[in-house]
Amino acid sequence: MVTAINPEIETKSAVAETAEAPAQPAAVDVSAIPETPAELLEQWENTRKPSVQATIMASFVALWNVVAGPGMTNRARLEREIAETRGYRDGFTKLA
Repeated sequence: MVTAINPEIETKSAVAETAEAPAQPAAVDVSAIPETPAELLEQWENTRKPSVQATIMASFVALWNVVAGPGMTNRARLEREIAETRGYRDGFTKLA
């Protein structure tokens, strides 16, 4: 029978002396953190202006939403039509 014996057996105290000390956590600088929400919003304020194309498209989309009405499924449109024809006497009826 063959046994493996490690001739370099170290004691626990010797291992503790040679072990590296745990690293200290880095200090966090909190001086740049704003103290009030208003200061935070000032930092986030966007200084860039939207392009002309984006402004025109946003205006077009807003106009289209007014003209086309709310986005609805066929079922929601039918429920609205039923409620309008009843003269809103029963309120908004949902189809089950």
